[in-house]
Amino acid sequence: MKKILPLALLLAASTSIAGPKSLKDNGTGITEDGRNFEQVQVTCSGKKDPRNIIKFEDNWKWCTADESYCSSKMKAAKRACKQKKNKA
Repeated sequence: MKKILPLALLLAASTSIAGPKSLKDNGTGITEDGRNFEQVQVTCSGKKDPRNIIKFEDNWKWCTADESYCSSKMKAAKRACKQKKNKA
């Protein structure tokens, strides 16, 4: 138990530093190949520029703007915050 508590505190602290602060709906759009998508702007802790995540209408997964990672909305937002810059 003594080892678990410090580890949990460390993980909680590192998550809050690198994680998303807020998610804001950024509308919808259509890609060049005709796919419809929803877009969310992610404001990250410790970063000036917001990041974007997208979800295509034919898929339940949210993806980073460059589509290099797709998962649930929060996991995609966390991954977007870890990327060096917004790639789309």
